[in-house]
Amino acid sequence: MRVFLIIALVLSLLTSGIFLYLSSSAEYSRGRALEEQRFEVKQGENFFELSLRLKTAGIVSSRFAFVWQLVREGKTKKLVAGTYALSGRLSPREIAMMVTEGIVISRDIKITFPEGWDIRQMAARLTANNLPGAEFLALTEKPKPEWKERFAFLRDIPQGVPLEGFLFPDTYFFDRETSAESIIEKMLVNFDMKVDATLRARAKDRHQSFFAALTLASIVENEVRSEADRRMVSDLFLRRLAIGQALESDATVKYILGIDKIQHTFEETRVVSPYNTYVNTGLPPGPIGNPGLVSIRAAILPQSNPYFYFLSDPETGETVFATTYEEHLTNKRSHGL
Repeated sequence: MRVFLIIALVLSLLTSGIFLYLSSSAEYSRGRALEEQRFEVKQGENFFELSLRLKTAGIVSSRFAFVWQLVREGKTKKLVAGTYALSGRLSPREIAMMVTEGIVISRDIKITFPEGWDIRQMAARLTANNLPGAEFLALTEKPKPEWKERFAFLRDIPQGVPLEGFLFPDTYFFDRETSAESIIEKMLVNFDMKVDATLRARAKDRHQSFFAALTLASIVENEVRSEADRRMVSDLFLRRLAIGQALESDATVKYILGIDKIQHTFEETRVVSPYNTYVNTGLPPGPIGNPGLVSIRAAILPQSNPYFYFLSDPETGETVFATTYEEHLTNKRSHGL
């Protein structure tokens, strides 16, 4: 009888020890592979096979601690197939939670389009991320006719003008297999939400079409930085337009040449293009980029001021305004332009 009790006690202590060891290992042990790696849980794979592969990959130090965590939670049959981002920095408990709740690596590609970018820059970023940039560029240059029926804000676009300006700059998540058409439609839907009908109607209240306001916004976006300066420059440009004075925007020359410079040469400002606001009066045929909401609001709701000229300090980016051309020349000299 005494032997039996001793054996029972030993077994009890051994069981408790194993229980405590596995519980502690599931919580605190770490694998040797510290760098994050893509790890696939296969369809139909059982938990014991998975534990062996995790151990071999160095993601867990004890396959039994991982198995124990699944058993104690009753999740041995709840593995979710997929590709996961795993490393030895995670505990077996954390890994068990991820592979049973399906916290897989997203298939979506995150793309950010900065405010002011044109369709060529957007297309290049898509291509760099293995998305259909060339098809995107072709479709934005020659939009599908049905888009004008679906999106009311596109109906004022003149024939032959691309979707430049209407592809709202933002951060998007695109499926790896998405089409160029789907990418464009997602951006147009976003534009419709961000630049709502109420704001678009305000442009017409100021006796300008929304397309004209968007064209102006695209220029202002690429000329000055702050919201206050954009509202001032919008008013300045609108008054130039009213008297037939050329806008003389370096942003339009940059758009034509694809060269980003603080100041373009005289010869560069003479380039022949309907988008060149140095040699042509009025607005260009359409937007020169895709402005953000701040610039669109600035074009629709400008800030009244007496200025006709401005420049950007090449050192600080500060906008320096002038009322007369003589004052503007003085400002240019004092800022090394």
